[in-house]
Amino acid sequence: MLEYIYRLVRYRAYWVIGVVLVLVALVLAYIFPFPIRSSLMDLLPQNDPLIEEYKRREETVNSTQYLTVVLSLEADGGLQKAEKEERLLKLAGVIEPLLSEIPEIESVNYRAEASIPEKYELLYSLNDETLGKVRSLEADLESFFREFDSGSEGFALEDPYGDLRSRFQELEAGDGVSEERLMDLLDRLGARNETVLAGLGSIERLDEWEKRLDTLMGEFREVRQRRKETLGGRYFSPDGNTLLMRARPSHPESHNIKFSRKLTDAARAAVREARRSQVFKSGDYEIDLTGSFVTNAERNSALRVDMLRTTIISSVAVMIAFFFALGSLFYSALVALPLIVAVLFALGWAKFSVGGFNLLTTFLPALVLGLSIDYGIHLLFRFSEERLAEHSVSEAIKITIMKKGKGIFIAALTTAAVFTTLIFSRSQGLVEMGIITSLGIMISFLVYLFLLPALIISFQRWRRRKRAVELFDYRDKLGYVVDKSLKYGKSLLVVSAILSILALVGALQLDFQFTSNSVSTEVESVRVQERVQNNFGSSDMTIGPSFVFFPDSLEEMEKLESGLGGIDIVNSIRSLRDYLPEDLGAARETTDRLEQLKKLDGSLAGLEGILKNRKSHVEELEGLIGDLSSAQLTSTLSSRSRTTVRLNELIDQLLEIRAELLGLDRAAKLETIRGLRHHLEYLEEGIAPLEGIFSDGVGEDLVEALPEKVRSTLTTEAGEYVVFAGVEKSIYESENLNRFVSQASRLSEDYFGLPLIQYKLEGHIRHDFIVSTTLAVLMISLLLYRGISSIKLSLLAVIPLVVGYLWMLGGMKLMGMNFNFINIIISPLLIGIGVDDGLHLIYRWREESDRDGLIDSILSAFSRTGLAVVTTSITTIVVFGSLFLARTPGLRILGGTALLGIGFAMVLSLTVLPAALYLAFSRNEK
Repeated sequence: MLEYIYRLVRYRAYWVIGVVLVLVALVLAYIFPFPIRSSLMDLLPQNDPLIEEYKRREETVNSTQYLTVVLSLEADGGLQKAEKEERLLKLAGVIEPLLSEIPEIESVNYRAEASIPEKYELLYSLNDETLGKVRSLEADLESFFREFDSGSEGFALEDPYGDLRSRFQELEAGDGVSEERLMDLLDRLGARNETVLAGLGSIERLDEWEKRLDTLMGEFREVRQRRKETLGGRYFSPDGNTLLMRARPSHPESHNIKFSRKLTDAARAAVREARRSQVFKSGDYEIDLTGSFVTNAERNSALRVDMLRTTIISSVAVMIAFFFALGSLFYSALVALPLIVAVLFALGWAKFSVGGFNLLTTFLPALVLGLSIDYGIHLLFRFSEERLAEHSVSEAIKITIMKKGKGIFIAALTTAAVFTTLIFSRSQGLVEMGIITSLGIMISFLVYLFLLPALIISFQRWRRRKRAVELFDYRDKLGYVVDKSLKYGKSLLVVSAILSILALVGALQLDFQFTSNSVSTEVESVRVQERVQNNFGSSDMTIGPSFVFFPDSLEEMEKLESGLGGIDIVNSIRSLRDYLPEDLGAARETTDRLEQLKKLDGSLAGLEGILKNRKSHVEELEGLIGDLSSAQLTSTLSSRSRTTVRLNELIDQLLEIRAELLGLDRAAKLETIRGLRHHLEYLEEGIAPLEGIFSDGVGEDLVEALPEKVRSTLTTEAGEYVVFAGVEKSIYESENLNRFVSQASRLSEDYFGLPLIQYKLEGHIRHDFIVSTTLAVLMISLLLYRGISSIKLSLLAVIPLVVGYLWMLGGMKLMGMNFNFINIIISPLLIGIGVDDGLHLIYRWREESDRDGLIDSILSAFSRTGLAVVTTSITTIVVFGSLFLARTPGLRILGGTALLGIGFAMVLSLTVLPAALYLAFSRNEK
């Protein structure tokens, strides 16, 4: 195969270059625009239950997704709160029509759109405080109005004596009245008098009850007003310095990057237009954008910038490193051309295979640069070495392909195999990285194996160049390092072992910190969001992380909210209970007892009738007194002393009632009674609609009393209730998130929140880390043994990898770094890169050992191929060093981790490996 490749590039060099150029043109036309997905959702397995849960709950979860425009007064100039709010409202009036013109925006508002249904006003007036006062008032009113109750006999308060007077007249018209029947009627009249006297005596207290009811009605209004502000109030901060405008997008999925970018760009254009208005220029205003749509768009843009910046910087840095390593601008440019082709092909493969990059694969262009260049450097150094040995261009190309081809093929295959293990990961992000990188590495290898020799031959033919291009010769310097390593080999190995043990101790203390802040890009909208959270505190206006729970009943909701309230990291809870009485059971009992007030209203109506017709009632009393006086005279003449005495008592009572009735301030008392009846009428009218709501249980049909805007957000079509729990931004710290999930899971199994994606990813990544590393070790071991055919040499080849990995972990501990979503992939990455160094050196030593002794072959192999190893390591370090300039924290940490691992592997390859190789075969030498 290698012979065939040589013949192809030797005799069909122009054809090879032409085919590559055609493929490059096709790839360029295909990859633009290149998709990049910055959502954590894209990192989860496609069949993960959390994704299925999100799809099932998508409408509810996305119902609170807005593009938020933050209007702020930078300097209030000592203005009152009302004045500041008025100014911000003027600015909002400028921006609102601009935002409404955006096709991607469905509606814009800066106040809540819901209002209290008129017939349920009473329900929205009840809270714990007013419920307590209603219960107290009910008990006192019932006790007070019981004085008007005539007992089991019953009488009409508006005509308290009509029935008794008629009965008395019937007795008088009869043939004769027994004393027993007359005394019975008189006793009934006496009881009636006592009731009326008690009522008249208490009528002075009506003013007190009217005041209490007035106070209660005022408190009802205050409670309703607070809930009205919650339902329909403007989104002002407590100090009046900030106003939020919420734009509801027509497409609620914030993880749709294309839509988020389009929406954000349009909103920014609207903000720029608003800043040119006279209203904005007249004050010290600031306008910012935030919300998940803006954040995702900004992070996606930042990732694109990071990808382009790191690719450009790493490319330039690699070219500079080439020049200092090779000493030739010609060869530096020559080796860069296949590199560019390899990167383009990798991008094309990424878009074709997995639809672009995700959060984890954004840095892959820089990775391909770092890995692919190794093959070009090894080929170029060997070609230059053969040219300096007086071989012709064709002969040098042939020796390079035949001698070096197998070595770089095994190196590429092992690296690709390492990344192939990622395909068996749970995380979709790592699976996509495995798919892209495994084949991308082999594509890069093939590009260099075909294109670089073809370019060299074509250029030599074109220039008719016979003289070899000399590269900088660092072999003496490398030979010195290797010689010292051989001289102090045992001491070097002991020191390395001690350092490795110390590094292992540090490595065992490393942790997996899956804080999203260490992964996600630092963008302006996140800082705006934090400012909004600080300004609005823990109200339902916060726009930070949250969870959504789905209780099936109000009892379950009450228990859930009680449990959530005991979790420290929860800063706000929102549900339909925010608009209704806290104690729904007490509300039901209170409304049941309020039914009794209808009877009290009847008593007040009778009393009102007496006062309205006081003259006729006084005349009726006087008539009754006259009747009783006639009966008294008859009784006296008939010598019925007991009856006479009783009649005298009753006449005195009636005279007292007449005096009390005439002494009342009729107009004032009527006004008081009308006020009382008005309040009772309000309560009766408010109770009526609640009868259906509370008829089948404790408020299970309360959704009927909710405004439509609230109902659509806080209930589901399946009849479930919705509870939103806002949490502190520290939820993204692994320890806090794990503790919250543990606590929340004890309260409910049916809940969702975007932080759960991180929680799931943590479990998947931990699993994938172990699985991919284990599989990588097994595959590397198998490939090394098959490629080298020696267990001893295979073990020696992985020394730089194993020790370098341990030292990297120890270095991470010393530098205070931990594993996160992104740098956890350093394991397969370092395995792939680290094993290449040892593999190339072992292959070259076996080639040299056939001609020279042990020490000379080690010195020759490591000083010659060592130069290529150093160059490839430095270029890879340069590539990952460019990640320090990325805005994404995770990429910067990845860069630091990779520098440690690759740097240690390079140093160990040129020091510990030759010492170990000598000690392993020195006995054979003797």
